[in-house]
Amino acid sequence: MRVIGVDGCPGGWVAVVWEIAAGTLSPRVHASFTDLLDAYQDAAAIGVDIPIGLSEIGCRACDSQARGVLRHRHPCVFNAPAPSFLDAPTYPEAQSRSRALTGKGITKQAFAIYPKIAEVNRVMTSDLQDRVVEVHPEVSFCALAGHPLDHPKRKQTGYDVRRELLGSALDVAIWPRNEAFGVARPAKPDDLLDATVAAWTDRRAAEGTAERFPVAPPVDRRGLRMEIVY
Repeated sequence: MRVIGVDGCPGGWVAVVWEIAAGTLSPRVHASFTDLLDAYQDAAAIGVDIPIGLSEIGCRACDSQARGVLRHRHPCVFNAPAPSFLDAPTYPEAQSRSRALTGKGITKQAFAIYPKIAEVNRVMTSDLQDRVVEVHPEVSFCALAGHPLDHPKRKQTGYDVRRELLGSALDVAIWPRNEAFGVARPAKPDDLLDATVAAWTDRRAAEGTAERFPVAPPVDRRGLRMEIVY
């Protein structure tokens, strides 16, 4: 079985291809999400760290539930934008639209990935969503460890903890942080970790053992389930 974990990275998307029977991990960078989907049509599951299915009111139950489970790590889950935010030409304009609809602002980090959110949601369909699922790396790491992880993955300690968890769960050697910088440029070490834990989640999804927030997910106006799989 082949599963694909995906994370956004500079220059596009990094895909970690896990060939489960062979016990190999192969990271590859793709310029567009469409190219990525075309490359892995035979994959049992593709998990991507990006919101799929967008609420018209700018608030999704899956995001709220994920924050609750992550407790002190809750800031790493941001509210997925309403569709009307995605074409905002500037950060101040996106802020204005968000405050008008939700009463809350958005972070620059969240605004920076709006183009990637739009790119994915443009091509997603309800049928495709049976194989291409939304994941959140920290939710998956929480499920893998049995508790929220304390240290950020961009720090050496946080990287090492996640590397050890993934190595045990996948029974595959995971790149040391100093080596990970050159594995799939321009993807960064934390991008590789996120894509790899997405692949772990993919296997659970393909085998029918994955869980999700919420248990009975609502759908957006295009029929896409608003859920986080882990």
